[in-house]
Amino acid sequence: MRLLILHLATVFGGAERTTSNLLTHLDRDRVRHITLAAPAALRDLLPPGFDAFLDTGPRLPRGWFSSPQDLLADLKTSGRLLREARPDLVLGMMHYPAALAVLGARLARLPVKTVGSFRGPAFEHMRRYEHGLGRWTFLLSAIGATARLADRMIVPSQGTARELCRRFLGSTARTRVIPNGIDGAAVESAAAEPAPGLEHLDADLPRLCVAARLSPEKDLGLLLEAFRLLQPHRPAALVVVGDGPDRAALEGRISAWGLDDRVAFVGHRENVYPYMRRADLYVHTCQFEGFGYTMLEAMACGTPVIATDCPYGPREVIGNDRFGLLVPCDDAGALAAATADLLADPERRRALAASGLARAEQLSVRQMAARYEAVFAELLNHPAENAPTRP
Repeated sequence: MRLLILHLATVFGGAERTTSNLLTHLDRDRVRHITLAAPAALRDLLPPGFDAFLDTGPRLPRGWFSSPQDLLADLKTSGRLLREARPDLVLGMMHYPAALAVLGARLARLPVKTVGSFRGPAFEHMRRYEHGLGRWTFLLSAIGATARLADRMIVPSQGTARELCRRFLGSTARTRVIPNGIDGAAVESAAAEPAPGLEHLDADLPRLCVAARLSPEKDLGLLLEAFRLLQPHRPAALVVVGDGPDRAALEGRISAWGLDDRVAFVGHRENVYPYMRRADLYVHTCQFEGFGYTMLEAMACGTPVIATDCPYGPREVIGNDRFGLLVPCDDAGALAAATADLLADPERRRALAASGLARAEQLSVRQMAARYEAVFAELLNHPAENAPTRP
C-alpha cells in the first residue's frame, strides 16, 4: 500500500512520537511506500523512515482551525497535495491535519481512503480556550464532519473515543482505540546517556521530574504550587524538561519563592529519558489529555508515576492506581500530600516502578504499529460504497 502521513506540527511531543514510531515500526512489506507531508521543521525531528517528503510549510501554514475561509483554502491545497502524491490511504495526525486529509479528499473527489487520528480531546480544549457561538459552531461543524466522513478514526483512549462520538457525533463503528506504544529496548539504551543541567541540584534530595510543553494546558503552575507546599515537610528537587510560552512565568515563580537551587529548567531535550531515569518520581499534570505519553515513557524508565486524574488518558494509562497513582485535578494540596507520602514510602515506589514497567511492556510499540496496519488493511480490502472515481 502507498501511505501518506499528514502531520503539521513544528514541535515534538506525544503525537509526534506516535508518528515517529509509525515511521520506524510499520511493516514495510505491507506499507511499501510512505510519503510524509509535514513542515520542514518536523522533518528534522523524525526518523528517516519515509520514501518521499512534501514540505507543507509554504502551502499549509496553519496547524489549527482559524476560519471557514482559511479551512476551505487549505482543503483545496490538501486535495492538490493528495493528487500529487497519489496514495492509497492518507493518515491525518491530530485534528486539523485529519480534517484536511478527510475533507480535502472528499472535496477533490479522490478515491483515497482516509484515516483521521485525533490525539486529544477537542471538546475539552474548546470549553477552556475557544469562545463565542460562531467559533463553537465552526469548530463543531468542522471537527464533526471530519469524524463522520472519515473511513476510520483512530484515538488513543476510550475516553477520547466517547467524546468523539458524543460531542461530535462520530461513528462508533468506524472509531478505533489504539493506545500509544513504546519501545522498551530503545528507552533502556537512551536512558543510559548523560543528563546535563542538573549540577546545581542537591544530590541528597529526592528528585521529581516532569517533561512537557510549558503551556497553559499542561498545568505546570499546579505542579509548582504543589512543589512549594511540599518543601517544608518533605524537601525535594524538581527537574522540568521542556520549553514553551509559559517558561519565563514559571521560572519567575520559582525565583520569587527562593527555590532556584531546588529546580532545574533544562529546556527542550531530544532525549528525555536520562532525566526520567534519574528521578525518584515522575509527576504528570495536565488539564486534559488524549493519552499522556510521557507517563508511559517514565514507566519504561522504571520511574513511578503520579498524575492528576484529568480527562481522559491518565486513568486509562495508570489503570485506577494499578500502574501509578492518581490524584484529583486542580488541587495542589492533594498533589503535594500524595507526593510526600510516596517520597516517604520507598517500598511503594518500588512496587509502582515494577508495575509501571509491566505496563510499558503491555503497551509495546510493535503492537501499536500492528494495530494501525490492521486498520489500513481493513480499509483497502473493503472498498467503501459509492466511492468517487478519480477524475
